[in-house]
Amino acid sequence: MHLMIPHAGSLDEAARHAFASLALPNLATLLARLSPADTWGSDEFSPLPPHTLALAALRGQAEPSAAAWAASAGPELAWALMTPVHLAVGTDGVDVLPPAALQLSESDAARFAAALHALWPAAEGWQWQLLDATRWAVGHATALDDPELARTASIERAAGRPIEPWLPQSRVLRRWQNEAQMLLHGHALNNEREARGAHAVNSVWIGDIGRANGKPADVTVDARLTEPLLNGDLAAWAEAWQRLDAGPLAALATHPGTISLTLGGERFATRFTAQPLSFIEKLRRRFRTSDVAAVLEAL
Repeated sequence: MHLMIPHAGSLDEAARHAFASLALPNLATLLARLSPADTWGSDEFSPLPPHTLALAALRGQAEPSAAAWAASAGPELAWALMTPVHLAVGTDGVDVLPPAALQLSESDAARFAAALHALWPAAEGWQWQLLDATRWAVGHATALDDPELARTASIERAAGRPIEPWLPQSRVLRRWQNEAQMLLHGHALNNEREARGAHAVNSVWIGDIGRANGKPADVTVDARLTEPLLNGDLAAWAEAWQRLDAGPLAALATHPGTISLTLGGERFATRFTAQPLSFIEKLRRRFRTSDVAAVLEAL
């Protein structure tokens, strides 16, 4: 049994403070029993979160393709995740508001997506999947195969942050985003949303581009920490950690078979597994208390 938890740690000082007061006995038990085996990632400035690199390795893929995985697609098309966003212009620059800040309903999402079909039409070979209100997958046989597109930042990197470090380098992608902004400007649904005090959907974020050319990964991904962390809701993030500890982590700690735990942060994703130990090390482990906070701060 292999459990993966994205966004398990954060470099934000407030997040570290929120985590320090948590009691997570099952996570502590697992970290005391298991040893670090594999690590993926580099730093917090890389375009993709490290858990996607870990998933690619587990699938036997050279490059991640989170959009294709989300679309449950084969290798015939390359896919991109398209996320409706609000770009908030302030005195210090432009911020990408977290997708959840839109409070977008499924019906509103379908209306916005229908309008955007004009830019990525089925007649030109584009396929669409509305995965949920703020995650749309678009696929094409050839148009998304440029390697420069694959280096575009994931929405998980840009959400809740200034846009400048994460702007795409691809001219094609910048053109697509500009065209989407022009189409969405003055859209009737945005007028309705602004009239009731909701954020306008004034842009889209396109990223996580690639093809699914690997094998299925034998791993359960529990992403319940992602949304509250991207939203900056640290109380909800801490509560989600407690539910994780009481549920999936408790089940993993008592699982009778071989177990693995992968924890992803902003810089690294590390897989912890049971490894052969000497008799002395086994004795030490029986009395060792794992420093959970230190493990997560290192991610």
